Amino acid sequence: MSNPQWNVILNCDAQSSTGRLREINEDSMLLWAREHVALAVVADGMGGHIAGEEASRVAVQMIYQAMRSQELERAGPDDEELASPDALYWRMREVITEANRAIVRLADEHPQLRGMGTTVTLAFVQGRRVVIGHVGDSRAYHVRAATNLMEQITVDHSFVEAMIAAGHITRAEAEEHPMKHVLYRALGQGLDLDIDIYEAYLETNDRLVLCSDGLTLHVQPDEIAAIVLSEASPEAASRKLIELANLRGGRDNITVVVIMAEDLSEANNQPRMMVRGRAGGGTGQLANNYNPFASGDSQLPFPIDDADPYR
Repeated sequence: MSNPQWNVILNCDAQSSTGRLREINEDSMLLWAREHVALAVVADGMGGHIAGEEASRVAVQMIYQAMRSQELERAGPDDEELASPDALYWRMREVITEANRAIVRLADEHPQLRGMGTTVTLAFVQGRRVVIGHVGDSRAYHVRAATNLMEQITVDHSFVEAMIAAGHITRAEAEEHPMKHVLYRALGQGLDLDIDIYEAYLETNDRLVLCSDGLTLHVQPDEIAAIVLSEASPEAASRKLIELANLRGGRDNITVVVIMAEDLSEANNQPRMMVRGRAGGGTGQLANNYNPFASGDSQLPFPIDDADPYR
């Protein structure tokens, strides 16, 4: 393959756990992946278990439907060229904005959903190129295999992070701050929404990690990097991260997506296709080319095991 953009295979996995203390998992996630292309979304709902579940579900559903129809089916090494950066940035902002408006409308129409909101961290990967849309305090990390170092790509939209940036408190003080989990930006807060866009480039064997704050509440960045680099597969890495967070208390819902860029010449040449999602119930492997979210319905349209494998 002449274009170095595409000389990797994406090996991916996504897992979610309710945690040890919560009764309901308000996180939703999506991982759609084939050989060279992946769409990953982590959404951490808030506003009470009914409202939080619904907000994160709506966000993931709308992003999946919008991105799949236009980007996923045509993205790949056979395309004459990649989408222009400006066009993809605009598209990211468009789909997250539409999800936000849908959540605001639902809250206006249904009193029981008032106050609902969600974070969204969305990654669209084309070969080595990663574009990320981000709102809230879920995170995206780039773990570099060559240096064993990890970079936090996204910036938390929390009050304590803003106070750290302004020099008002230290990061150590932020750990015990009463507003640690209060967000100044999330989907559902209003029709106007600022969306951060980031870009990264994966070298061979680099990892991209998306997670909700239930992971980072218990597992430090250097520990995340060590685990995803030491485990041979993304599935083993995501499971080990969730198990460690639960072992240390599991005070919140925990969702992890791990994407590894494998060398094309060394990767298993078996055809790869994965669609994995959860919304309001559990985790499950979905059938190939199957829409995991039914429009207008909070339930996934396929059998799913509601039992949390980590509890």
